[in-house]
Amino acid sequence: MMYLIKPGFYVNLMGQAKKVAVIAGILVLASWLLVFTKGLNFGIDFAGGTEALVQFKQGQVDVAELRKIAEETGLDTPEVVNYGLSDDGSYLIRSRSHGVLTEDAKVKIKSAIVAEMGEPSLWDDSDETGEEIRVQYKENKDKEKFVEILKNLGFNEAAVSTQSEGTNPVLLLNLGGVKAQINKDLKAKYGEKYIGIVRLESVGSAVGQQLRNQGILAVLYAMIAILVYVGLRFDLRYAPGAVVALFHDVSLPLGVFCIFNVQFDLTVVAALLAIVGYSLNDTIVIYDRIREMLKLGEGKDLADTINRSLCQTLTRTAITSITTFLAVIALFVWGGGSLHGFSLTMLLGIVFGTFSSLYIASPAVLVMDGILKKRHDAAKAAAEHA
Repeated sequence: MMYLIKPGFYVNLMGQAKKVAVIAGILVLASWLLVFTKGLNFGIDFAGGTEALVQFKQGQVDVAELRKIAEETGLDTPEVVNYGLSDDGSYLIRSRSHGVLTEDAKVKIKSAIVAEMGEPSLWDDSDETGEEIRVQYKENKDKEKFVEILKNLGFNEAAVSTQSEGTNPVLLLNLGGVKAQINKDLKAKYGEKYIGIVRLESVGSAVGQQLRNQGILAVLYAMIAILVYVGLRFDLRYAPGAVVALFHDVSLPLGVFCIFNVQFDLTVVAALLAIVGYSLNDTIVIYDRIREMLKLGEGKDLADTINRSLCQTLTRTAITSITTFLAVIALFVWGGGSLHGFSLTMLLGIVFGTFSSLYIASPAVLVMDGILKKRHDAAKAAAEHA
């Protein structure tokens, strides 16, 4: 069997537990202060916006130039990253914009339509995607005339449909939106080198908020389930330490994301849930060894038993953490921009999770044992005086 640490190795990890726990507590508090003051840089999954995967013929395209074109298209502060291999011609364009229809453009459209068709009884340009305008007149109007007006304004992909039938139907003016504008501008710049949009996703702000709430609930439910599981598998001494350690593992990456303004999206939530499982697995292995050592009666006291358990599992912990870390490093370096947030969260989680299993989850067993003993002694004293 391979040993990074020779059998019989012993170090008093519990002797440093209080100091380390104070430092960890300060870091967790600082992380949440950053979350509530500076805030996380939510991606379009949570804040709403548009994401387009564009494809070019094989070969690299200048990312800075592509970002400039996206800005000229009307997208607000777009982010452009390579998607997949660096030379396969795929790029992901993300923006907080839901559409490319500006307020000035809305005014021009309405002015042109009013000038040609008269004042409408209904004008609704509040569509979050910026792709549709609802119009209604007291009498029927020629839909082709609307198409002609819109094309004269530069909306070459414009189309008009009827939302409701009747003598004065509601008309939907479809302006072509983000997809048409991006295709038009990239085709004009790159010509035959540009293939087209492979995928286009748009998330409204209300949907983004719902996804954000569901992501938070997913992490909370996972922690509650873990608290119940550890409590049933072991006893009350073990469960709180596991949950506190997991809270630490989830909190510190959030602080790092705030400091460096890293985008927080659904892939990061997935990584946080993976961290919860990874860290818990390490903690359970250590808890199993502590319980086994207690049954065998090894160790001068509980603190010494925990130290021996940690030292005996240290080789396993080190090998698991190092191999996982190397695998995630490869994902971080070669996984492309779309996996950057996921892999970064996993890297941080491996480091923080290994640390918490040693210095938070295990010492918490000692703390809970002291609390339960005091309660038992108090109950026993009360019974004797009764």
